[in-house]
Amino acid sequence: MLKKIVLMAVCGTFIMSASFSQGLSINTEVVSSGLDIFSVDLLDTVPNVAVQQGVWADAWIGKLIPSVPPHLGGGLTVGIAQLDSKGLNVAIDELNATISQLGPEIPEVSDKLFLPTITADLRIGGLFLPFDLGISVMKIPTVNLKMLGSGVSLDFFTVGGSLRIPLMQGNVILPKISLGAGFMYSKGSVNVEAKDDFAYVSTDFDSKTLFLEAQISKTILFVTPFVGFRGILSESTSSWDWKVAAGLPFEQAGSGKGSKSFTDDFMDNLQYQVYFGASLNVFIIHTTVSASYDFKNSIWGGNLSLRVNL
Repeated sequence: MLKKIVLMAVCGTFIMSASFSQGLSINTEVVSSGLDIFSVDLLDTVPNVAVQQGVWADAWIGKLIPSVPPHLGGGLTVGIAQLDSKGLNVAIDELNATISQLGPEIPEVSDKLFLPTITADLRIGGLFLPFDLGISVMKIPTVNLKMLGSGVSLDFFTVGGSLRIPLMQGNVILPKISLGAGFMYSKGSVNVEAKDDFAYVSTDFDSKTLFLEAQISKTILFVTPFVGFRGILSESTSSWDWKVAAGLPFEQAGSGKGSKSFTDDFMDNLQYQVYFGASLNVFIIHTTVSASYDFKNSIWGGNLSLRVNL
């Protein structure tokens, strides 16, 4: 009788274990597909965010030398960038369908993330020749966006510059019109983790961005409205990975983790962007509100700048 009880217990344990293992099967193709989509959306967004840093209302600020006073300025810009994260949620939902039986789930994110940016920039006029040169640095050091309800950790760094040449230097009647070109380098990551490092999804990116732009502006009393257009080329590399805590009884070997990387060449990622806004000028303090829109990918961005401009 005892042997029968033990045998029944062993069989019951085996059946429960097999059923439990069967319930822990992760569809890795769904996870991979979601992270692929998110990586592409991220590589579309990063160049848009990068080139919108350091936007000045004046299409050309004037010469540094000779000029009295010399034309230069700098300040801080806070902004917001839109990122489509539906693909990320596809991966998270597939993983949560399994790990919810075992431990804490990976937090879902909003289908549209709005990422904060903070930029320091400087622009100086040309030496004798009519041009101006700007540089900007934007850094978001591992910001946790749970306060915004997203459950995302973001690391984002961008540095670069641009040079503009005036086609029309402007006067009391005529506007300023300039052509410009610039280069930006960006790198960072987007991570979403369950509590206690039980599971995570992560995407890293590295992007080099070239852009050409044309801008027109006109100062009327204390206000300078402006509008410009950009063509953006970028070469980017992205890699993603995900993992669920080791030692769990997954049905398929290796189903607890995955990774992938791919490269987007310059000519594969041509984007078109309009940017516009206005500056309120009170003595040497210029407050600029600007926005941008990518026609190809329907990506919005916006900035608010406070600068000292001589």
